Amino acid sequence: MSESLNLSGLWMGSYAYDFGGTVPFLAKIEDRDGALSGTIIEPNTMGESSDSLEAILQGSRHGRAVDFTKAYDGASDAAHAVDYVGRLSGDGASVSGVWSLEDIDGSFEMHREAVWEEAEGREAEVVRTGLDARLLSDGALPPRPIGRFQPATCLFHLCLRLGSSD
Repeated sequence: MSESLNLSGLWMGSYAYDFGGTVPFLAKIEDRDGALSGTIIEPNTMGESSDSLEAILQGSRHGRAVDFTKAYDGASDAAHAVDYVGRLSGDGASVSGVWSLEDIDGSFEMHREAVWEEAEGREAEVVRTGLDARLLSDGALPPRPIGRFQPATCLFHLCLRLGSSD
């Protein structure tokens, strides 16, 4: 049971604004006895300096309660931090909750894509195939495009970066 509580691995998710609009993201999380760290990549919906935004994830997990901050690295069009508070599902496969930034807020959810042991092989598969829809574990098609950005590209670029950083 404690293994399902550990958030280490790749997580595919999305966050939604209360006024409408959803943005996909991919998070690589390391959970060391409840201390969370990692990276997040998502499409750049805030400007045009790059196709994607990268952020650092720092937070904690206490039992099924999850609390983290996503701090954009400032290399593109974002340099602010967003707070996330959520709850891990009973099977340990998803987290859902709310995010907030000053007077703006919304909801988020993320689903476990792979644990560390599976991540290396999964990344290689993504890189080889260019993120074919067959890679999605539930058989669903990738999320719809947001503007000029294909959310699948977000996963593809992160996997290239993850593969080169380990």
